[in-house]
Amino acid sequence: MTYETLLTAVDEGVARITLNRPDVRNALSRQMVREIEQALETYDRDPDARVIVLAGAGDRAFCAGADLKGVGDRGTTLQARESFGGLSRILELITRMRTPVIAQVHGYALAGGCGLAAGCDLVIASDDAVFGLPEIKVGLLPLMVMAPILRAVGRKRGLLMILSGEPVSAAEAFDMGLVSRVVPRAQLEGETTALARTLAAFSPTAVGVAKEAAYTIQDMDYGKSLRYLRELITLVGLSDDAKEGIAAFFEKRKPEWKGR
Repeated sequence: MTYETLLTAVDEGVARITLNRPDVRNALSRQMVREIEQALETYDRDPDARVIVLAGAGDRAFCAGADLKGVGDRGTTLQARESFGGLSRILELITRMRTPVIAQVHGYALAGGCGLAAGCDLVIASDDAVFGLPEIKVGLLPLMVMAPILRAVGRKRGLLMILSGEPVSAAEAFDMGLVSRVVPRAQLEGETTALARTLAAFSPTAVGVAKEAAYTIQDMDYGKSLRYLRELITLVGLSDDAKEGIAAFFEKRKPEWKGR
């Protein structure tokens, strides 16, 4: 499938979705938002795509946020509501997907771009990456992306980003919990691909259940989460992939996952 604003490819179990508007620092147009949602849904159904890497084209940015040229032209109130809901659908979709999504972040990750990265399951950032929520400087707010960002970094540090509009470095973003790993810029793609291939080599059943568990227990009290996890470990332990993995371990061979 071809897209107007994205580049896509699958290789060795790793699907890559590249935001491809480098002339505007990969700003999120309505077309791009629709295509990101479509690409994620397509790869989540594709058995050849075990992991998805989301990256940005060009040297300057992962994503600089919403394309401000389109913000003031969204039609009626209901049309605007639907338009602004595009990014929220992507963020919710990622939490429901069985396929893990890794954000490969270089340069600027601002506003909606910062939220898009935070909404991914893992974030690998180059050491020169810059994260920020500058919306307040133009009279707007990062309301759609507050959910993943506040869950990642907590209210105190998240509100500082929101209310000050000040950017944070990759190192600070790592300390805050916004980023999973920081690597040198020259090694960013290689390190991200290596991690993606590592995950792609694991049982799709185990990876998918791990994602489901991580997002589901966020809103549970402690006792309920333990009971829920007990049910999941029972399902995983009795899965065909678990039986295959244990057999392969004792037979000293590579497991052949069935994803069930």
